[in-house]
Amino acid sequence: MAPPMDRVEPFRSDLLRPFQLERSGLRGRFVRLGRTLDQVLAAHAYPEPVSRLLGELLVLAGGLAGGLKFDGMFSLQVRGDGPVGFMVADCTNHGRMRGYASFDAAAIGEASGERDLLGEGLLALTVDQTRIGGELQQGIVSLEGRTLTDAMLAYFRTSEQIRTAIKLAIGRDPRTGGWHGGAIILQALPAAPGAEEEAAREAWQEAMLLLETATEAELAGPELDPDTVLYRLFHETGVRVWDALPLEAGCSCNEARVRAMLERFPPTTLAEMRLPDGRIEVTCQFCNRVYAFDEAAIATLHAPRRH
Repeated sequence: MAPPMDRVEPFRSDLLRPFQLERSGLRGRFVRLGRTLDQVLAAHAYPEPVSRLLGELLVLAGGLAGGLKFDGMFSLQVRGDGPVGFMVADCTNHGRMRGYASFDAAAIGEASGERDLLGEGLLALTVDQTRIGGELQQGIVSLEGRTLTDAMLAYFRTSEQIRTAIKLAIGRDPRTGGWHGGAIILQALPAAPGAEEEAAREAWQEAMLLLETATEAELAGPELDPDTVLYRLFHETGVRVWDALPLEAGCSCNEARVRAMLERFPPTTLAEMRLPDGRIEVTCQFCNRVYAFDEAAIATLHAPRRH
């Protein structure tokens, strides 16, 4: 039996699908990443444990950004004292994503799990709307639990006090080696006191039992579209979907921004940055794109501008 949902667009492998459980009013998001993960992770030769960890952070960033109203960039950043010292995953309000990880390659093989890879550290959530004259808002918590998902749940429990559940999966296609990931995030606002409180607790427990049955293939695999999976899980409680946000890999770097950055350096610093052939090269840490400036281009960095 087909899901009783109106599709507002054809299924694509990279998207964020908001939904609501009709009987309980619980809100959720289903995020699915395929090509996006491949493009972000392929930009660097990450060891597999690092790719898996950054992939999880990207899935979380895509899913959490969908629960916010903002115009700019949402970021998840992790800093720890383990082999993976820094990670960041960004998602714009238009669904463009990027990510980066800094790690100690020699120490990666000695780590036996996510917690060993990250060590002790902090998780930061940032909403940056300064591009349109808005504010920069940030929440920071200590890394807790054994996984990034555990740390994210701890943030909602302690900082936001929003009842939250996350079921996440990351995997690779055994034939192509391509990465794919997905997650379902469910959230409930505090219930009103009295009789409704017990009903809300029972509805939450029922949703948790159903969510727990979701398999890795249903969450992350490209064979089933998110609407079909949501119907499989929650058809007895009723599920309504909202317009999906397409997700894609995209970096904000460009030659004009790199040039503006170089213009802020004094001539003595630019001279120190030159390669033996006289050029200056700047590599974007996110997409690994190299911007090269030859002698003629460097000479114009501090040239008077015509008005």
